[in-house]
Amino acid sequence: MFGYNLGTIIIILVIVLLLFGPRRLPELGDSIGKAIRSFKKAHDEGPEAVPKEEAKTADTATAGAQAKTCPKCQKELTQDYAFCPHCGQSLKA
Repeated sequence: MFGYNLGTIIIILVIVLLLFGPRRLPELGDSIGKAIRSFKKAHDEGPEAVPKEEAKTADTATAGAQAKTCPKCQKELTQDYAFCPHCGQSLKA
């Protein structure tokens, strides 16, 4: 089973029992099971589609940020920076 023999698995289980104690083991098992189920569910559903209104707003915001240039070196800035990454000029007044 997974490349481990029975003795190794028993030693691992004893160490886990000593670390977490008998009271926390059921809680730990439940939380691990819920996490695995949610990962499987998210994987099976696939990526969520972005609503059209949100996509338009994101495109407009990035287009506005791309049109920004540094007043000192006149290089185009792709993000909203406090300082120009090219020359170090302060962009926030």
